[in-house]
Amino acid sequence: MPKRIKLKVKNIPLNDSIFLLKELKSNECACGSYKKEGNSFCYKCYSGLPDDMQKALYQRFGNGYEMAYDDAIGWLKVWEWG
Repeated sequence: MPKRIKLKVKNIPLNDSIFLLKELKSNECACGSYKKEGNSFCYKCYSGLPDDMQKALYQRFGNGYEMAYDDAIGWLKVWEWG
């Protein structure tokens, strides 16, 4: 029998989860530019993030990705889009 893995899943409001899934499936970045489906951001926005924020976006959905995305949006609003 396979070993079970415990995830540190936080309670995420359903509307937030749906929004984030749609963002990932979309081909439009939060800045309005083109991005690849499945990527969080376009190349310009992603490469503008600090290394630790870039790495954090590789966390699994339900296990840290949501906070990483929110932190990245906040940083981009201040330092890239502001």
